[in-house]
Amino acid sequence: MNLKSFFLTALLFTSLAARADLMLVQQATATNAPFQATLRLHGNWMRLDQQENTNGSYGVIINLDTRDSLTLLPKEKKFLKRAGADILKDLALDKKLFGNTNENFQLPAPAWDTGKAEPMNGYDTEVYVWQGAHGVRETLWVAKHFPDYESIRPELAKLDRFNDTGPHRNAQPALSPLPGMVVKSEVTINGQKKTTVLVSATVAPLDASLFALPEDYTLWQSPAKPK
Repeated sequence: MNLKSFFLTALLFTSLAARADLMLVQQATATNAPFQATLRLHGNWMRLDQQENTNGSYGVIINLDTRDSLTLLPKEKKFLKRAGADILKDLALDKKLFGNTNENFQLPAPAWDTGKAEPMNGYDTEVYVWQGAHGVRETLWVAKHFPDYESIRPELAKLDRFNDTGPHRNAQPALSPLPGMVVKSEVTINGQKKTTVLVSATVAPLDASLFALPEDYTLWQSPAKPK
């Protein structure tokens, strides 16, 4: 390979890496509501689909830059729309009124290494612990040698930046500073525990249509009040 070909190949690789998409599938078990969640990241778009055994399924499509969002109700083929500008306006007012007292607005502390190592779901993991707003406590099993983690980390950083500018920044730890992939977590708050296990993590191009409103969906309207 000549020098020109080398630089062209390197440029192509860098371009593909910059456009890497991420899909995470997680299985969660809360006190009374087990569910499976699929999170997809594509450029500045995020989509979260959640399937619950009792309450059906829904999806949320969010522009990470503007916070404009669509909530999809597959069973009814309806959608709800919310402008990110409204969310940011409400957030600014809440910060002005309650910024010094609302723990949710505080910068989340880093998760800390307990020094313990445990095998978890086929991975050698290090155990981290984190504490956040309103007494939430989370234990995280972090796999340092998770496959393709260096491609996954920049996508997780997008979630961290999105969370850092939102109304619940201190409800979860930053993920991208961790030395590996979280393959299991346990969150405890108010005596209730939620366990989340990573089913799969895939770095591959995603179809842009996944992040667009389906053509056969119509806007959800609140039921008319009886006269």
